[in-house]
Amino acid sequence: MLNLLILGWVGTCETIQSVLETKKESQLSDTSIPQIQGAKEKRDRYELVGREFMIATDHPLASQAGVEVWKQGGNVVDVFTAASFAISVLRPQSTGLFGGGFAIVYLPKKGKWAYDFRERSPKKGTALFYLKQDGSPDSEKIVKGPYSVGVPGNVQGLIKIQKNHGKLPLSDIIAPAMRYAKNGFAVYADLASAITKVWPNMNPPMQKVFGIDNRPIREGELLVQDDLFFTLKRILENEEREWIDGETTKLVSKYYNDFDGFINEDDWKSYQVKQTEPLVNSVWGYQILTMPPPSSGVHLITLMKLVEEMGKSKSFPKGLVGEYIQITEAMRVAYRDRALLGGDPVFTEVPVGKLNSQTYIQDEMHEIEKKVVSGNWKEREKPSLPKDSYNTTHISVMDKEGNAVSSTQSINGIFGSVQMVEGTGLVLNNTMDDFSIAPGIPNLYGLVGSKANEIAPGKTPLSSMSPTILLENNGQTKLVIGAPGGSQIPTTIFNTLYHYLFQKRNLYESVSFPRVHHQYMPDILFLDPELKGYFPETDLPFYQVQYSRHRAKVFVVSKEGEKLIGVSDPKGEGVPLGF
Repeated sequence: MLNLLILGWVGTCETIQSVLETKKESQLSDTSIPQIQGAKEKRDRYELVGREFMIATDHPLASQAGVEVWKQGGNVVDVFTAASFAISVLRPQSTGLFGGGFAIVYLPKKGKWAYDFRERSPKKGTALFYLKQDGSPDSEKIVKGPYSVGVPGNVQGLIKIQKNHGKLPLSDIIAPAMRYAKNGFAVYADLASAITKVWPNMNPPMQKVFGIDNRPIREGELLVQDDLFFTLKRILENEEREWIDGETTKLVSKYYNDFDGFINEDDWKSYQVKQTEPLVNSVWGYQILTMPPPSSGVHLITLMKLVEEMGKSKSFPKGLVGEYIQITEAMRVAYRDRALLGGDPVFTEVPVGKLNSQTYIQDEMHEIEKKVVSGNWKEREKPSLPKDSYNTTHISVMDKEGNAVSSTQSINGIFGSVQMVEGTGLVLNNTMDDFSIAPGIPNLYGLVGSKANEIAPGKTPLSSMSPTILLENNGQTKLVIGAPGGSQIPTTIFNTLYHYLFQKRNLYESVSFPRVHHQYMPDILFLDPELKGYFPETDLPFYQVQYSRHRAKVFVVSKEGEKLIGVSDPKGEGVPLGF
């Protein structure tokens, strides 16, 4: 067994550097591929090889929380839950206890499960509620502020999953998060930048937490979250009851007394975590387990199957030109389906079987072939660009037996609604923006939707989050993967799997290879800047190309023989840790 990485912290302040200084160096592979943002030189920080257990998250101290409970005899579910509570403290700009998420749990000797603990629309959340007096959509109301908030599910989901499959008491699971909240941790660059960006829009309780001397807290300064510590303490004492009729929910309901009672006691009592089977399919020689709708897992499978099918056709140009056409057009189809058909299956029919069927894949491939052969490309237009937003988080965990958890969690945009309920330390989500406020009207990420994703009480909005686990044909776990990054989540997972499984690059190179993204609308092919001069623009004049940094980040663990390889995206702050 490899020695466990020795983890530590300095004084009372948890720091990223205290974890990184203990990581062992690894050899860089000599390769000339244009990896992103100096990733080649940073490999020793963002990749780790183990044999017993591995976790990849978006903050070193979240990974450390997972290792801490593993050392106490916990299993992968305990590890995932501890890391989830911890990351809610460590990345308040991305996720939190007032958010929601999805999780795929695979325990080879026991079964597989999909958990939906996403935010739901409050009972007062209706389509009419977000229209102005003249009948036009009120986009500002749904994007930020108290009415952009969905009923959260993170706490209920984490507790339910841990009770169903974990081993340790909740006190062990939640201890690292409580320590990080009470003792504080050093503010890192991304958090400092996010705080400064939204500071003018924060309400007073939020500025009190994320400010010092009436100005935004700065990188390197200590962030202590006392109110959040006491909220965690109440969760430990009352468990899920705290999120039904506890002090925390009473404080939130009191806050909403000034906002038409938009979220009230009935919403807390009616919330249910949804437990179901994962969406299962075969693609690229593996069995894929991902989230069913309202996740975008179904569209990820469509994308992968289309690329696989087009690879068999002789109608496409050879080399890079053909490769980019196949990937771009497959993404266009997947995101078109998402825009037109995606939604909560309780409220609308999402034809999952059809969208992933071989007949549908072949029909769509033939339509793409016709376009390629005829040269009948749509005339380029100047599209409107999506707003830039970094959000969400992902946790990937696997042990040597193949037990695995893949979970993506979020409060939606940067610091969600940019509202905090006094006395709770909770940053409220702005997940109502994930609904389609009106057909054809883009949301924060430039994504459009249809009536299938319209707002309704108790409804779950369509999501890009697509936590995924791949299995070998014999049922052994191959890989655990997921990503934060809004609309770019499915294509980020695709890009990584394409380079790793299709192009046979190593895992780290696959994560750090420049990415391609198309989301149907806007009609733009987004490329990482490193692809400039590499992408064959003159041969593909019918694509509107924009070179901009791909905002999504990948967190992945893969099993290669007896080794567990963990990679946290080199664009972020996180690291993989394990034995």
